[in-house]
Amino acid sequence: MAFDVTVQHDLKKLKRQLSDLETKVAPQATIRTLNRVAESAKVASARHIAPQMNSRQAAVKRRIETQRATFKRLWATLVARDRALQLIEFVVGSRKPTQQPGGKRGLVKAKVYGKTRTLSKAFIAPRRSGSSKTTVYMRTSPKRKPLKLLYGPGIMQLFRQKENDQVMQAKVRERFPIEFARNLLFYINRYKRP
Repeated sequence: MAFDVTVQHDLKKLKRQLSDLETKVAPQATIRTLNRVAESAKVASARHIAPQMNSRQAAVKRRIETQRATFKRLWATLVARDRALQLIEFVVGSRKPTQQPGGKRGLVKAKVYGKTRTLSKAFIAPRRSGSSKTTVYMRTSPKRKPLKLLYGPGIMQLFRQKENDQVMQAKVRERFPIEFARNLLFYINRYKRP
């Protein structure tokens, strides 16, 4: 006994679904993957650079800009800004205002690239009146104002180093297949829903 089954109709539907997956799901999954992997590489770079400078990772991450992938631009780019980090990121010990009882100001110590310096004329104060965020200032004249905001080094030189590039490349190779599989599954499940 022989059976003849025609699957012409289902084949057309399958072709249409595969075409939809290729044109809608794959690009969305790719873009999301590229952006997430770029963020992972940014974190890995900050984790590599910060200890070398004696800075905090959050400060280094703020100096690395992510140019996100889009449908028209299928790549994500990390760009280090040339602006120097504020000196408060390198302060050793408390980052609270240095005003002490009796009107005296405590000394400010900053550790940059493993070397500690004491800044006798510098002081830590809030950025704005009532703000909890502080920064390091120095007076530019014997008068109360104007104040000069003090900066440390920038991250550009360390960002361009070969070791940092290798750290970022390794993170991309590690995260890309994981993120792509995860995002592809996410968009396929979303596509299946009515």
